[in-house]
Amino acid sequence: MSAVPSPRPAATVLLLRDTADSFEVFMVKRSMKSSFMPGAYVFPGGSVDPEDWETTPQGTDPDDAVARFGGALDGAVAIAHLAAAAREVSEEVNVRLPTVAGVEVFSHWITPAIESKRFDTWFMIATMPADAEPVHDDFETVASRWVEPRAAVERYGDGELVLAPPTYYTLWDLARFGTSADAIAAARERRVVAVQPKFQEVEDRWTILLPGDELFPSNDPVEGPTRIVMGEGGRWWVVNRRG
Repeated sequence: MSAVPSPRPAATVLLLRDTADSFEVFMVKRSMKSSFMPGAYVFPGGSVDPEDWETTPQGTDPDDAVARFGGALDGAVAIAHLAAAAREVSEEVNVRLPTVAGVEVFSHWITPAIESKRFDTWFMIATMPADAEPVHDDFETVASRWVEPRAAVERYGDGELVLAPPTYYTLWDLARFGTSADAIAAARERRVVAVQPKFQEVEDRWTILLPGDELFPSNDPVEGPTRIVMGEGGRWWVVNRRG
């Protein structure tokens, strides 16, 4: 039996802007040549690189950084993740965060152990700088768009957006808020628990189970959908299932 690969530390950023009656999040489409979720819409982000361990972003206080990650990461690791977040949005969508002081932790996802390519990803959230003009890099990502979370969740399944399960769930989570300020304020106060889904064959279909499903009991259940099923053409379909 082959050893389970350790997940690579990673950071991704939900960049928000308000609209007249709601708010939007900036997303990019992965190249079809990507080795992970080709063609899917994702939030800007990527692995923590060696250079991130040697970088201290402006506005970083070690104690504050540890607190933002709920004490789950020590000072050096927390700062490296913030550095990766700032670097990735600069490289992928040409947005320079003036400071990471306003970047909050939103969620934490770990790729299931069955996958050969695994990530330990901290999802962070911030307001898009007022003077920024985000654009995809046209290399790793080939398209970009602003997405209203509630509309994306309501229309999911119409073929317009291909989403990885954590991305869908994050949009579902964002859709509960009325403004970007509400979402960021909630992130500042919430207790972030690592979510590591598990694969299981259910009724002859590969299924991703999230903590709290009747087949995945947990003391830290997710609040939203707990079951995501593989449908036709390799697409994931959400099933609102609990115990």
